[in-house]
Amino acid sequence: MKGHTSYISKITPNFRLTMQQKPEVSGAFEKLLKEIKPKQIVEIGTAGGGTTLSIRETLDEIGLEKTDIKSFEVKEHKWFPEMRKRNIEIIVENIFSHSYKEIEKPEMVESFIGREGTTLVLCDGGSKVNEFIILSKYLKSGDIIMAHDYVDTKENFLENYRDKIWNWREIGEEDIKETCEKYNLKSFMKETFDKVVWVCKIKE
Repeated sequence: MKGHTSYISKITPNFRLTMQQKPEVSGAFEKLLKEIKPKQIVEIGTAGGGTTLSIRETLDEIGLEKTDIKSFEVKEHKWFPEMRKRNIEIIVENIFSHSYKEIEKPEMVESFIGREGTTLVLCDGGSKVNEFIILSKYLKSGDIIMAHDYVDTKENFLENYRDKIWNWREIGEEDIKETCEKYNLKSFMKETFDKVVWVCKIKE
Protein backbone atom coordinates (compact mmCIF):
# COMPACT_ATOMS: atom_id res chain seq x y z
CA MET A 1 0.00 0.00 0.00
CA LYS A 2 1.37 3.37 -1.06
CA GLY A 3 0.20 6.91 -0.48
CA HIS A 4 1.97 8.24 -3.57
CA THR A 5 2.23 6.84 -7.07
CA SER A 6 3.36 8.35 -10.36
CA TYR A 7 1.46 9.12 -13.51
CA ILE A 8 3.60 9.04 -16.64
CA SER A 9 2.28 11.08 -19.54
CA LYS A 10 1.16 8.97 -22.48
CA ILE A 11 2.15 11.79 -24.81
CA THR A 12 5.59 12.57 -23.42
CA PRO A 13 6.86 9.71 -21.23
CA ASN A 14 9.56 11.89 -19.68
CA PHE A 15 6.83 13.98 -18.04
CA ARG A 16 6.07 12.21 -14.77
CA LEU A 17 3.77 13.65 -12.09
CA THR A 18 2.85 12.53 -8.60
CA MET A 19 -0.56 11.09 -7.74
CA GLN A 20 -1.63 10.80 -4.10
CA GLN A 21 -3.91 8.00 -5.20
CA LYS A 22 -4.34 4.29 -5.57
CA PRO A 23 -2.68 3.21 -8.85
CA GLU A 24 -6.03 1.90 -10.10
CA VAL A 25 -7.61 5.36 -10.00
CA SER A 26 -6.87 6.12 -13.66
CA GLY A 27 -8.87 3.10 -14.78
CA ALA A 28 -11.75 4.01 -12.49
CA PHE A 29 -11.89 7.54 -13.86
CA GLU A 30 -11.71 6.25 -17.43
CA LYS A 31 -14.88 4.21 -16.81
CA LEU A 32 -16.59 7.24 -15.28
CA LEU A 33 -15.61 9.65 -18.05
CA LYS A 34 -16.82 7.25 -20.75
CA GLU A 35 -20.11 6.88 -18.90
CA ILE A 36 -20.97 10.52 -18.10
CA LYS A 37 -19.06 12.37 -20.87
CA PRO A 38 -18.60 15.58 -18.84
CA LYS A 39 -18.56 18.96 -20.57
CA GLN A 40 -16.57 20.58 -17.75
CA ILE A 41 -14.62 19.50 -14.68
CA VAL A 42 -13.88 21.45 -11.49
CA GLU A 43 -11.06 20.14 -9.31
CA ILE A 44 -10.15 21.40 -5.86
CA GLY A 45 -6.52 20.48 -5.14
CA THR A 46 -4.19 20.11 -8.13
CA ALA A 47 -1.26 19.09 -5.89
CA GLY A 48 1.21 16.81 -7.71
CA GLY A 49 -0.88 17.04 -10.87
CA GLY A 50 -0.83 13.36 -11.77
CA THR A 51 -4.55 12.79 -11.32
CA THR A 52 -5.39 15.92 -13.29
CA LEU A 53 -3.10 15.01 -16.19
CA SER A 54 -4.42 11.45 -16.23
CA ILE A 55 -7.97 12.76 -16.55
CA ARG A 56 -6.98 15.24 -19.26
CA GLU A 57 -5.24 12.61 -21.36
CA THR A 58 -8.10 10.16 -20.92
CA LEU A 59 -10.59 12.81 -22.05
CA ASP A 60 -8.51 13.45 -25.14
CA GLU A 61 -8.25 9.73 -25.89
CA ILE A 62 -12.01 9.15 -25.76
CA GLY A 63 -12.94 12.11 -27.93
CA LEU A 64 -13.70 14.62 -25.17
CA GLU A 65 -10.82 16.98 -25.91
CA LYS A 66 -13.22 19.94 -25.73
CA THR A 67 -14.07 19.21 -22.09
CA ASP A 68 -12.71 22.04 -19.95
CA ILE A 69 -10.79 21.39 -16.73
CA LYS A 70 -10.55 24.13 -14.12
CA SER A 71 -8.27 23.11 -11.24
CA PHE A 72 -7.69 25.17 -8.10
CA GLU A 73 -4.58 25.06 -5.91
CA VAL A 74 -3.34 27.43 -3.21
CA LYS A 75 0.32 27.35 -4.25
CA GLU A 76 2.09 27.48 -7.61
CA HIS A 77 4.31 24.49 -8.44
CA LYS A 78 7.04 24.12 -11.03
CA TRP A 79 5.07 21.54 -13.07
CA PHE A 80 2.02 23.78 -13.49
CA PRO A 81 3.26 25.69 -16.57
CA GLU A 82 3.68 22.45 -18.52
CA MET A 83 0.23 21.28 -17.41
CA ARG A 84 -1.30 24.54 -18.60
CA LYS A 85 0.14 23.89 -22.05
CA ARG A 86 -1.93 20.72 -22.12
CA ASN A 87 -5.36 22.34 -21.96
CA ILE A 88 -5.61 22.35 -18.15
CA GLU A 89 -6.59 25.63 -16.52
CA ILE A 90 -4.87 25.86 -13.14
CA ILE A 91 -5.86 28.75 -10.90
CA VAL A 92 -3.64 29.45 -7.91
CA GLU A 93 -6.08 30.94 -5.45
CA ASN A 94 -7.95 29.88 -2.33
CA ILE A 95 -11.60 30.37 -3.21
CA PHE A 96 -12.86 29.30 0.21
CA SER A 97 -13.30 31.46 3.29
CA HIS A 98 -10.84 31.20 6.18
CA SER A 99 -13.44 29.21 8.14
CA TYR A 100 -13.97 26.89 5.14
CA LYS A 101 -17.73 27.39 5.45
CA GLU A 102 -18.37 29.17 2.16
CA ILE A 103 -16.83 30.26 -1.13
CA GLU A 104 -15.53 33.80 -1.00
CA LYS A 105 -15.61 34.15 -4.78
CA PRO A 106 -18.54 32.02 -6.00
CA GLU A 107 -18.34 33.65 -9.43
CA MET A 108 -15.17 31.63 -10.04
CA VAL A 109 -17.07 28.33 -10.02
CA GLU A 110 -20.84 28.88 -9.98
CA SER A 111 -21.29 29.84 -13.62
CA PHE A 112 -18.76 27.21 -14.74
CA ILE A 113 -20.60 24.41 -12.93
CA GLY A 114 -23.91 25.76 -14.20
CA ARG A 115 -22.90 25.56 -17.85
CA GLU A 116 -24.79 23.30 -20.21
CA GLY A 117 -23.85 19.65 -20.04
CA THR A 118 -22.65 17.40 -17.24
CA THR A 119 -20.23 18.89 -14.73
CA LEU A 120 -17.85 16.72 -12.70
CA VAL A 121 -16.69 18.22 -9.40
CA LEU A 122 -13.66 16.72 -7.64
CA CYS A 123 -12.97 17.59 -3.99
CA ASP A 124 -9.38 16.78 -3.08
CA GLY A 125 -8.12 19.90 -1.31
CA GLY A 126 -7.52 20.86 2.28
CA SER A 127 -10.99 19.99 3.62
CA LYS A 128 -12.84 17.44 1.52
CA VAL A 129 -15.92 17.46 3.74
CA ASN A 130 -16.41 21.21 3.52
CA GLU A 131 -15.60 21.29 -0.19
CA PHE A 132 -18.24 18.63 -0.84
CA ILE A 133 -20.85 20.40 1.30
CA ILE A 134 -20.20 23.84 -0.19
CA LEU A 135 -19.99 22.84 -3.85
CA SER A 136 -23.00 20.51 -3.77
CA LYS A 137 -25.41 23.45 -3.80
CA TYR A 138 -24.19 24.55 -7.23
CA LEU A 139 -24.90 21.22 -8.95
CA LYS A 140 -27.62 20.76 -11.55
CA SER A 141 -29.43 17.52 -12.33
CA GLY A 142 -27.07 14.91 -13.75
CA ASP A 143 -23.91 16.49 -12.35
CA ILE A 144 -21.41 14.38 -10.39
CA ILE A 145 -19.56 15.34 -7.22
CA MET A 146 -16.73 13.31 -5.74
CA ALA A 147 -14.27 13.46 -2.84
CA HIS A 148 -11.05 11.58 -2.16
CA ASP A 149 -9.92 9.74 1.00
CA TYR A 150 -13.46 8.42 1.51
CA VAL A 151 -14.61 5.25 3.19
CA ASP A 152 -18.31 5.03 3.97
CA THR A 153 -18.07 4.05 7.65
CA LYS A 154 -15.36 4.16 10.27
CA GLU A 155 -15.91 0.47 11.01
CA ASN A 156 -15.35 -0.44 7.37
CA PHE A 157 -12.20 1.67 7.30
CA LEU A 158 -10.71 0.07 10.39
CA GLU A 159 -11.61 -3.47 9.36
CA ASN A 160 -10.97 -3.46 5.63
CA TYR A 161 -8.87 -0.45 4.60
CA ARG A 162 -6.35 0.66 7.20
CA ASP A 163 -2.97 -1.02 6.74
CA LYS A 164 -4.48 -2.98 3.83
CA ILE A 165 -5.76 -0.66 1.12
CA TRP A 166 -5.44 2.95 2.29
CA ASN A 167 -4.51 4.62 5.57
CA TRP A 168 -6.41 7.88 5.19
CA ARG A 169 -10.09 8.51 5.84
CA GLU A 170 -10.89 12.23 5.65
CA ILE A 171 -14.55 11.91 4.68
CA GLY A 172 -17.27 9.37 5.39
CA GLU A 173 -20.96 8.96 4.77
CA GLU A 174 -21.80 10.46 8.14
CA ASP A 175 -20.14 13.72 7.07
CA ILE A 176 -22.23 14.20 3.93
CA LYS A 177 -25.51 12.41 4.72
CA GLU A 178 -27.42 15.62 5.39
CA THR A 179 -26.01 17.33 2.29
CA CYS A 180 -26.89 14.35 0.09
CA GLU A 181 -30.45 14.37 1.37
CA LYS A 182 -30.75 18.15 0.98
CA TYR A 183 -29.55 18.19 -2.65
CA ASN A 184 -30.83 14.76 -3.71
CA LEU A 185 -27.41 13.20 -4.25
CA LYS A 186 -27.30 9.46 -4.85
CA SER A 187 -24.42 6.99 -4.98
CA PHE A 188 -23.01 6.43 -8.47
CA MET A 189 -20.53 3.73 -9.53
CA LYS A 190 -20.00 3.03 -5.84
CA GLU A 191 -18.31 -0.35 -6.25
CA THR A 192 -15.78 1.09 -8.70
CA PHE A 193 -14.83 4.07 -6.56
CA ASP A 194 -14.93 2.36 -3.17
CA LYS A 195 -11.85 0.45 -4.37
CA VAL A 196 -9.93 3.69 -4.93
CA VAL A 197 -11.28 5.52 -1.84
CA TRP A 198 -13.44 8.11 -3.62
CA VAL A 199 -17.07 8.93 -2.95
CA CYS A 200 -19.08 9.45 -6.13
CA LYS A 201 -22.58 10.99 -6.06
CA ILE A 202 -24.93 12.08 -8.81
CA LYS A 203 -27.53 14.81 -8.43
CA GLU A 204 -30.93 13.47 -9.44
